[in-house]
Amino acid sequence: MSMDQIYDIAVLALVAVTALLLGISTALKYYTEKMVAEGKTVPHQVVSAQEAADALYSEANKLLDFTGAQKKAWGTEQLQKQNPGLTKEVAAGLIQKSYDTAHASDNQETSDSEETTQPIGFLDNGDDSNGSDKA
Repeated sequence: MSMDQIYDIAVLALVAVTALLLGISTALKYYTEKMVAEGKTVPHQVVSAQEAADALYSEANKLLDFTGAQKKAWGTEQLQKQNPGLTKEVAAGLIQKSYDTAHASDNQETSDSEETTQPIGFLDNGDDSNGSDKA
């Protein structure tokens, strides 16, 4: 196969995937507009408060340059905005649970890796690759 043929196949595959995704998007838009026109409710993804707390804590950990307390406060505020029915105490508890879970898994990984690692030694005279006594 020549480079032109590979390029043409790649472009055709890209066009086919784009057309498929555009068709799916159009069908979903039509479906939701039809549901709204008929007065029916459009189904939404249901996310539990704990899943939202885990996602918010992960986002705060990756994106924000805050201390731990500031990350928890930010996560609590965002969780309350997403779920207005939650009290501040419940939201703070969910964020704290996410924090504890994340740190427990971090500690678990570090303890496992410490058991399997070997200390690094330094070369002394006579430790070269050919076995001679000259360094």
